[in-house]
Amino acid sequence: MSGSVVTQAPTAEDDRVSVMEPGTEFGGYRIERLLGAGGFCNVYLAEDLRPALRRKVALKVLNPTLSADEKNRERFQRESLLAVELDEHPNIVGVLDAGEHEGQLFIAQRYIEGHDLGKQIETEGPLSPERAVDVLTEIADALDTAHRAGLVHRDVK
Repeated sequence: MSGSVVTQAPTAEDDRVSVMEPGTEFGGYRIERLLGAGGFCNVYLAEDLRPALRRKVALKVLNPTLSADEKNRERFQRESLLAVELDEHPNIVGVLDAGEHEGQLFIAQRYIEGHDLGKQIETEGPLSPERAVDVLTEIADALDTAHRAGLVHRDVK
């Protein structure tokens, strides 16, 4: 799989990222709350502090331990560059910004409010067969597009 970027789910052995507190300013963003945590990175709801924008973003911050490893840095940076190429796909969240702050790499993506499919099924019950096929078709199309661009994501939830 030459040229591919692979991201995978954290394992129990992974270092956990220290969590930034609400109100912390990081790389031009103000942290509002933690959205998700893992061994590779934490994802925060944050506000873009640029006066002309002031938008909410999902801010993905690479684990500091992993930021010290050049291979992890290269993989994270390739991931952000590939994600920019996929921005036009309707089922792939676009990258708004990427950079480094105090030695930690980050990617800012459009924040989409809502819940995941698991939560929807938990609260509303199983999808109808027709709706399930529609959802799976959209997911498969997004994954196929990402894979053709060289991005392989093994942490699909």
